Amino acid sequence: MPKIEPIIILSLVCSIAGLVLIYISSLYIEPTKLKVSDITPELVGRFVVTNGKISSKKTTDAGHVFLTVSDNKSSIQVPLFANFMNSLKDNGLSENKIKVGYEVSISGLLEEYNGQLQIIPRKITDFKILSD
Repeated sequence: MPKIEPIIILSLVCSIAGLVLIYISSLYIEPTKLKVSDITPELVGRFVVTNGKISSKKTTDAGHVFLTVSDNKSSIQVPLFANFMNSLKDNGLSENKIKVGYEVSISGLLEEYNGQLQIIPRKITDFKILSD
């Protein structure tokens, strides 16, 4: 069996340790909470958190729910796709409990679709009803 150089072993150990530390630190990084009106196209591709009131709601036959969430100055689209809605429903939050006028907290990836900014929640903890 050929001898493995100590520098190679050290490099491998350091690489693995570095990846583990990056993973652990990513679990504790919290995104900055922004006002809806402070969310701009420059933030597309980033994870954002905001609060606002549901100002409109549209439900499709496919089970998608499209929300518009607003603060006093601006609004943003929040699509809740069917698979996400099914996860919410499995955790006690059905579509009929999401109503216009409710205050919500949204976390998710900021994307642009058809010229409009949207926050795409990924996990059920990314969408919370704060008050009705």
